[in-house]
Amino acid sequence: MLIECKYCEAVVDARVISSYDSTEEDLDIPIKFSFLCCPKCSSPFLIVREQFVDESWGEPSVLFPPKDKQINPNLPVSIKNSYGEALSAFKAKAYTASTLMCRKTLEGICRAHDIQAKNLASALKEMKNKGIIENRLFEWAEALRITGNKAAHDVETVISIQDAKDIIQFTDALLEYVFTFKDKFNEFTKRRKKSESV
Repeated sequence: MLIECKYCEAVVDARVISSYDSTEEDLDIPIKFSFLCCPKCSSPFLIVREQFVDESWGEPSVLFPPKDKQINPNLPVSIKNSYGEALSAFKAKAYTASTLMCRKTLEGICRAHDIQAKNLASALKEMKNKGIIENRLFEWAEALRITGNKAAHDVETVISIQDAKDIIQFTDALLEYVFTFKDKFNEFTKRRKKSESV
């Protein structure tokens, strides 16, 4: 079965290891889950297909591995652009460039919260002191800042794929917390106060 392997970055003829027939409850449509393996890198896939009236099977929908990370459209434009470049650089295997763009994204987070500090280290401390980020996120941001500094200033520094992947995940966690979960929690709090006052 032809599937795009995100690890090999190619369409491969994946080998079916096992399948399970089921039914989509709401629509009473037969579906088939299949566990597959990439013939090149042995990466696993989990797919699902629907069966049509003529008993043929539809195109596979990949459930695992998950699709590439989608950037929150509500982020400030400058932050969205920087983080988008970080993800593009990582996909292109430019791990140092990816790390540098994550550091730039971090600077954008500080600016978006009107943090006026002489350098990024001071800005992060101010974010923590103002309660914009909590201690664990501050530690992640510090790790991101230090790695970004090494990538920018030390020509001998080589950023590995694992380090770059971790930096992307730290950046994503910061963005999710500062721009997504905080907003959702604030909306939740407003709704609760409104319902309690009725």
